[in-house]
Amino acid sequence: MNANLRIFIAIFFFISGIVGVVLSVVNFNQQPMAVAPGTIFGVVGLVALVAGWLLVRKPRY
Repeated sequence: MNANLRIFIAIFFFISGIVGVVLSVVNFNQQPMAVAPGTIFGVVGLVALVAGWLLVRKPRY
């Protein structure tokens, strides 16, 4: 995969991960608490952050 494309996709994953975590916190701070959407946003955000991290790390041979 092209290095520039990998960096672009990794930045997309980092941004979407941060947005997912922030939306999760906002949903958990609502009254009444929205547990299902908060959990979904949190899981998707964490998966996106891990995917971004996996794309930017150096390959191990």
